Amino acid sequence: MARLSVTMLVCSDLCRSRDFYRDVLGLRVQADHTPEWVDFDLGGGVTLGLHPSSDLLAVRPGSLQLGFVVENVDRFVADCTQLGVPVFQDPYDEPHGRAAVIGDPDGYPIQVAARRTTARR
Repeated sequence: MARLSVTMLVCSDLCRSRDFYRDVLGLRVQADHTPEWVDFDLGGGVTLGLHPSSDLLAVRPGSLQLGFVVENVDRFVADCTQLGVPVFQDPYDEPHGRAAVIGDPDGYPIQVAARRTTARR
């Protein structure tokens, strides 16, 4: 059986994307080999790799959506708005909790969600 080990995003500006994933999402840089690539440790042996666009690799927003758990979706989105991060979908309720969708520097959608802590009435 295969096991996920890496998710790769192609970026138009590697430094800008590295800073976004490190500073906005708070991911830990595992290896920074700018200008060739940057890896983030997602835990459990899984890595998020950022690579610059090239003749072989193209930025294709909408081809992938990442999802991250945050403590408070509304507060996280408000902080993103203050930082100039695009909000693709304002916070909304789902059966499992609350979610929103923001955009990374290249326009890739990123869902942020918080699990419901109390039973719905």
